[in-house]
Amino acid sequence: MVKVLRFFREKKPWSRYKDLILDYYLTPYLAKVATLNKPILVVDCFAGPGKFDDGELGSPLIIARRLQELHLHGIKVLGFFIEDNSVLHARLLENTATLPIPVVVRQGSFRDHVSEISQIAQSHTVFVYLDPIKPSDLHFDDLRCVYDQLKAGQSVETLINFPSRNFLRAVWSFRHHVLQEGAVDTGSVRKWNSIAGGSYWQQIAFYMQAPTKEKTDMLAEGYADQLHKWFRYVLTYPIRKAYKDEFPKYHLIFGSRSPDAVDLMNRGMVQARRRFLGAQFKSGRLFNMQPEEEDVDAEEIQQAVIEAAKKTDKTTWRLLRVNATLARPCMYTDSEFNQAIKAAIKSGRLASNSAGEKIEDNAIVWLPS
Repeated sequence: MVKVLRFFREKKPWSRYKDLILDYYLTPYLAKVATLNKPILVVDCFAGPGKFDDGELGSPLIIARRLQELHLHGIKVLGFFIEDNSVLHARLLENTATLPIPVVVRQGSFRDHVSEISQIAQSHTVFVYLDPIKPSDLHFDDLRCVYDQLKAGQSVETLINFPSRNFLRAVWSFRHHVLQEGAVDTGSVRKWNSIAGGSYWQQIAFYMQAPTKEKTDMLAEGYADQLHKWFRYVLTYPIRKAYKDEFPKYHLIFGSRSPDAVDLMNRGMVQARRRFLGAQFKSGRLFNMQPEEEDVDAEEIQQAVIEAAKKTDKTTWRLLRVNATLARPCMYTDSEFNQAIKAAIKSGRLASNSAGEKIEDNAIVWLPS
């Protein structure tokens, strides 16, 4: 418990990073789902106290602030915040007591409240934020009954802060047992299969000869692949303490069925990433010390678009942009991809029924033979 409480004494840079992405996305997301004319539910499954000891806002109050903007315009909203730790839960109650929007604050594991969330989800659009302290706090199928609302035509999206690095650290403790004795059907292995949503992690963690950084990225991609059971589009992005750090602390993983959501979430991730880079290499410096590989290169963006076009037949401008984004997540904004598509059409590197003079999401685009 002491370690958990210590975490909330001061908001660390990587926590600001992921909360910046959450905050950035919520504004356009909420505005868009408000047009569906349904009440809006935003769930924070690992809410914490709502505010750090240094006064900085935590995810529940960030969510509440964005919901309040809609509430003031008469749109029905609900914040649903869950915290297991009794001390943090008490602080969460205190920090949300005077909020001018409807909120539900629950104590306990979020698993205890999933059925309630699922009931509400039947009549609301749903955004679920999951930021567990440790990997074992979240088993892959915990929210199945909520995600399954998609089958009934409901709008459901999820943003998961997946602790990929700590996952590998945890399973490393019994790696020798698995490799030496072939013990792949033990309770420990089954537990981590449940957390990961499959057994794919075993090959990555135990048998693959690769640097740990690559393994964390592959683990996150494997987890993202499992989310395709529900979500057509899944974005992953590593969160690091510092640019020079080889290993990410977490991977943010976003799932949605909307191509518009890919544009919006990717834009938020790019903006957060560039602010992160600016803080490390530009702010307070006489010269820009940002590494050259982080410079925005128009030719590189255009090449990313061409590569995406090679992997599909004729498609719409909009879906080509989304496919390029999924192939190079969190690197370039939708606006930058649009400019690259325009330039590629004008130069003849892409064929289209558009002249490439303006952005036309429904124009047909293809790779010329």
